[in-house]
Amino acid sequence: MTDESKSNYEHETTENLEKSMHKAHGVTQEEYKRSLEKKIEVEKEREKDYKKNKEIQTEIYSHMKK
Repeated sequence: MTDESKSNYEHETTENLEKSMHKAHGVTQEEYKRSLEKKIEVEKEREKDYKKNKEIQTEIYSHMKK
């Protein structure tokens, strides 16, 4: 990978992370970094989503075993 293509890749990755953060949590990366309240709020949401997804996964696996 050339330096230029690596730079473009990193820029695209940063843009995608920024879009994802804003879409999922309504905050920018910069807001997340600067605000402890925002960081706590986002991490609580992530924990809630994680637990919900684990419950769904457990339910799916239990149905597959039947």
